[in-house]
Amino acid sequence: MDEKHISTIERRELAEDEINGLKQTATMGTVTINDTEELMLVPQPSADPRVSSAGLSMVSGFGGLLGFYIPGYVEKGATYADITALMTYPSMFMGVGNLISMPLALAIGRRPVYLGSCMILILGGCLCAYAKDYNHHLWLRMLIGIGAGNSEALVPMMIQEVHFIHERSQCLMWQVAMQTIVSAILNIFASPIAGAVGTTAWYLIGVGLSAAVLIASIFFVPETKYVRDLAAYGQSAELIAGHIDEKFEPKPMRMSERPALDTVRYPPRTLRSDMRLFVNKPDWSEGFYALKNTFQIMLFPNVFWVFCLNGFTLGVNIALATTYGTILSAPPYNFSNDKVSYINVAQIFTALVALPLLGKGSDWVIKRQARNNGGVHEPESRLLPLGIPLAFGVLAAVLYGQAAQFPGKLHWFAVVFAYGAYYLCFLGSNIVGITFLLDSYPARAGPALVVICAMRGFVSFGSSYGVAKFIDTAGYDGAFGAYAGITAGLGLIGIPIYLFGKRIRQFTGRWAVKERTGKPSLTH
Repeated sequence: MDEKHISTIERRELAEDEINGLKQTATMGTVTINDTEELMLVPQPSADPRVSSAGLSMVSGFGGLLGFYIPGYVEKGATYADITALMTYPSMFMGVGNLISMPLALAIGRRPVYLGSCMILILGGCLCAYAKDYNHHLWLRMLIGIGAGNSEALVPMMIQEVHFIHERSQCLMWQVAMQTIVSAILNIFASPIAGAVGTTAWYLIGVGLSAAVLIASIFFVPETKYVRDLAAYGQSAELIAGHIDEKFEPKPMRMSERPALDTVRYPPRTLRSDMRLFVNKPDWSEGFYALKNTFQIMLFPNVFWVFCLNGFTLGVNIALATTYGTILSAPPYNFSNDKVSYINVAQIFTALVALPLLGKGSDWVIKRQARNNGGVHEPESRLLPLGIPLAFGVLAAVLYGQAAQFPGKLHWFAVVFAYGAYYLCFLGSNIVGITFLLDSYPARAGPALVVICAMRGFVSFGSSYGVAKFIDTAGYDGAFGAYAGITAGLGLIGIPIYLFGKRIRQFTGRWAVKERTGKPSLTH
C-alpha cells in the first residue's frame, strides 16, 4: 500500500521498531524504561556538567485566622461569605499567577521567574500585615496568591526536568511532602501566634521565611531548562507535516551506559554558572505556544478528566479549610480561636502516608507494569494507585458533613480525620495527574502543567466560592454529601481512561508533536 494512503494512526503504529534490541512505539507517551537486565534512563542523560540535578502557608493557613477577622469585618458590614472570600479568591489567583508565570518561564527560563515569584510573595505578605480594611486585605491576598502559585506548577516542572521517568513520582512526592509538612507546621501555629501577638506578626513570620527561601534559592536553585528533543524521551520517529521525520530516532540508554561528564566539549559547572539569572536565550515563541497549546490539550479527554479531578478536589480542600474554624469553635467542640489551627497536624500525617504510597509506590508500580509488558511503560500505569486516595476522599467528605451537621453525635476527631483524609485525596489527584500527563505528552509538558496547576484554580474557585451559601441552603451534610458524590463520579471516570488511555493517546498524539522540525521544545 502506498504510504500516502495510510491513516495517521496506522502510520504511527507502523513506526514501531526495535532499536538496540528494545521495542519502541510512536504512540506518544509509550516508552521503554527497562529490559531484562536493567533500567533505561528517560530522558536521555547529557554529558554536559552544567545540567542541573538538583508562601503556600500564607494562603492555606489563613483558615485558622478567620476567627480573628470575623468580628471586626462583620461590624463593618462584611458577611461571612465575604470573609471566606479571603480564602477562595487567593486560590483562584494562584491559577492566574501560573497562567502568567508558566509561559514566561518557558520563554525566558525557570530561575528568573521562580526568584521573581518569591519577591512577589514577600511584597504581598508585608502589605497584608498592615492592611487597613477588608477590601485592601482581599486585594493584597490575591497578590499573595499570584506569588504562591508557582509552588504548584513551576516547581514540579523544574523537578521533572532533572529526574528520570522511573523516579519522577517519588521526587515530586518528596517535594510535596516537605512542602506540606513545613506549611502544616506554620498553619498549626497560625492561630496561637495570632492569638498571642496578633495577625500582623503571623504575616511577618511568613515574610521572613519567604525571604530566607529567596536568599537560599539564589545560591542553590540553578536554571533547570536544558534543550532536548523528543528522541531523548524515548519517543520514536516524529509525525511532522503529514510525514514521518526520519531525522529523529529514539535513543534508549541503559543505566550502565550513562555518559561521564564531558569537561572538554562543555564548560565546567561552578557556583558562578549556577547563579546566572538568564542562562538560555529568550524564546518568546515558547511562551506563545504554551498558551495556545494549553487550551488545545485541555480538549483531550484524558487531560480534561485530570483537569476536572484536580480542580474539584482542590476546591473541596479549600471548602474544608474555610469552614473547619467555624465548626470547631462552635458548641459542642468549643475550640478557642488560638487552638483551631491545630487541626493541621492531620496534614503532616497525610504527607507521611502519601510519601510511600504516591511516591515510591507509584514508581514501583510503573516499573513492575513495564516488566510485565516487555519493558514498555504505558502512562496509564500511573493511575493504579489513585483508587486509595479517592476512596478516602469520598469517605472524608461524607464524614465531615455529618460531623459538622450533627456535632453532638460525633467526636471532634471526625472533623480532624476528614480534613486530613480529603487532603490525601487532593494529593493523590495532584501527583498522579501530573506524572500521568507528563508521561503521556512529553512534548506538551509545559501546557500540561499549566492545565493542571493554573486552570484548575478556576474550577476550585467555582467549587468552593459559594460554600457558605451552599451550606445555608443544603446544610453541611447536603453540601459535603454532594462533594462526596462528585468526587466518586470523577474517580469512576478514571476506569475508562485507564482502559482506553492508549487509544486516546494514539488519536490525540497527532496534536501533541512538534509543529516544526529542528527545534526541541516542551510546548510545540
